[in-house]
Amino acid sequence: MKRIIKPILILPLMLFMEACSNEVSQEELIRAAVLLKKEHWEAAQMAQCREKIYSKAEDYVDSLLVAVSLDDKLDTIPKPVKPTKPLKPSFKSKPDSVIVNPIYDQDQ
Repeated sequence: MKRIIKPILILPLMLFMEACSNEVSQEELIRAAVLLKKEHWEAAQMAQCREKIYSKAEDYVDSLLVAVSLDDKLDTIPKPVKPTKPLKPSFKSKPDSVIVNPIYDQDQ
């Protein structure tokens, strides 16, 4: 049991001494913060640039697909057939029930 407790107590003491031995200057902290901000800015700019490129590429490909489909006239929905015209009705001839007198007599 004593063998386990002794290293457990010594290890944090050694880590504390090692951490305190390195002095960090103000300039090093500022430099590290600037580098971190620069990396975040570059990552954000790359993401924004990538989104712009994808958007432009999508528009370009869409316009190509529309142009090709207009040339090929590929339509997936078939057009309905034209309906047939009905036959013309036949008119029945009625007998003349009115007698028309001639305007001029040929005898006169």
